[in-house]
Amino acid sequence: MRTVTRRAILAGFTALPFRPISAAIPGAGRLAFRAERNGAAIGTHILTFARQGEMLQVDIAVDYLVKFGPIPVFRYKLTARETWRGETLMAITAQTNNDGDAYFMRATRQGDALAVEGSKSGRYLAPEGTIAATHWNRRQLDAPMINPQTGVLLRYAVTPGPVEPVAFADGTTRAARRYGLAGTDPLDLWYDETGEWLALRALAKDGSEIRYIRS
Repeated sequence: MRTVTRRAILAGFTALPFRPISAAIPGAGRLAFRAERNGAAIGTHILTFARQGEMLQVDIAVDYLVKFGPIPVFRYKLTARETWRGETLMAITAQTNNDGDAYFMRATRQGDALAVEGSKSGRYLAPEGTIAATHWNRRQLDAPMINPQTGVLLRYAVTPGPVEPVAFADGTTRAARRYGLAGTDPLDLWYDETGEWLALRALAKDGSEIRYIRS
């Protein structure tokens, strides 16, 4: 079994206090982002949250289409479902079409661990506390993460950055702290003081910049 370490390397940084995962869920039960590539809209990333008693279901849909003029040149679709009981991730399944290449991952709880199977990871037991890198839950920064596309266990060094204004699609702004994730496929994520996910920035493999704007 592989383990993942986490370290905050910004001097003087104080981690956010523990908050229940419900704090990261907007009152409307939905998080929606417009995805942009080098400033041009390419699709959406939408999460919906449904509670029933102590159970929480999170449905995730990512849909990108990149065009060169009127010609489609790249398509990406991911659908996933997470199931939580209280503060514990019980299961996740995900399917991805990455420009014609199919990937999958699934994980179910076995005691204190998640039993994971993925198209690029094979089968393994993830370390205690592992959750999927689906970004809505700020707690992923303090725990081992699973790539929801392939099932691979991710290794990132997390660097807390400054608190800064994040712009929404409607022109409003909200203060959020930026976190830099260094490792395979590095990215930046922004969360407000409650732990709600507000923005993302990453570099695609072709060097273009991907940004998420909350809608």
